[in-house]
Amino acid sequence: MSARKYLWWHIIGCIIFLILPIFLFPHPPEEKDFIFSRPTQRDFIGNTIMLLFFYLNFFVLIPQFYFQKKYILYAIFIVAGFLVITLLPSFVTGHNPFDKHVALALPPVNGPADPLPKPQGFTFIEEIRHHIFLYVAVILFSVLLRVRSRLFNTEIARNHAELLSLKAQINPHFLFNTMNNIYAMAVREKSAATASSILKLSGMMRYIVTETSNGRVSLEKEISYINDYIDLQKMRLDKRVQLSCKVTGTLTNQTIAPLLLIPFIENAFKHGVNPDEESSINIQIEIEEQSLKLTVENNKVKVALDPHMKSGHGIENTKSRLQLLYPSQHFLILNDDEKYFRVQLTIHL
Repeated sequence: MSARKYLWWHIIGCIIFLILPIFLFPHPPEEKDFIFSRPTQRDFIGNTIMLLFFYLNFFVLIPQFYFQKKYILYAIFIVAGFLVITLLPSFVTGHNPFDKHVALALPPVNGPADPLPKPQGFTFIEEIRHHIFLYVAVILFSVLLRVRSRLFNTEIARNHAELLSLKAQINPHFLFNTMNNIYAMAVREKSAATASSILKLSGMMRYIVTETSNGRVSLEKEISYINDYIDLQKMRLDKRVQLSCKVTGTLTNQTIAPLLLIPFIENAFKHGVNPDEESSINIQIEIEEQSLKLTVENNKVKVALDPHMKSGHGIENTKSRLQLLYPSQHFLILNDDEKYFRVQLTIHL
């Protein structure tokens, strides 16, 4: 829906809401100028304030208080809004809603009328009960619309972030280099490792294409993908590169969002390997009950990167995915000093 059509729908909805008192609240046929009567004016003012409160609740109160779990403050604002909507229209029109309304008693059939009036009590609740219904409907409707909008935007952002992440994983530069290394190995050594390398690469591609479309994948498959990636990277590493990779804990019966860990590991190989310098990469993955801890550390070396590898989108996209997929369920620390780059990530599975 275009922005103009969206605006027109809002305008039409507001007009309908404001003229509700004319159609919903009955009046005697003989009553003249009903539209300009004080009760109608009070209802019109109340509906106007209610309409303003709808947008205040939608754009300010729900995002700033309800979504931030500040429920007490949110409740205070809701109660305050109700008091304003029910009391202000009466005071503006010169009506005290707390006055007692009285009426003379009807005379008995065979006797004089009772000279004393009989109080009918407060009619304030009767006067505002339609406001109570509308106010509750406005609050619920604004909350439902806001939650729906948030879920929709979250889904769009999640899909966009996952798409960018998946595109980043299918790196032609890495694939071509790997295939060239496998070819050189086959020509030079005629080794059985050639078949194993091709099998690992095939498994990685199959994993990306078939498994990562799901919201969750087996932790065993995710770790297997990481191990295959590291094994293929070893093919191009010089002996001067000190590589340590350790996985501990139980992998079975655990799931994780796909391709969350690999960007941090890729980053270490991208920025931490130089055949002319002492290079070190340390990778540790610990699984403890329902949590996973990833530590990746590499020393900084001088690396000439291709333009497409300098964007740095991989880690930023992963940070966005962590916020969307594991809100309040992950802890990420990135330490970047002159000599080392260190990643510490904890995820509650």
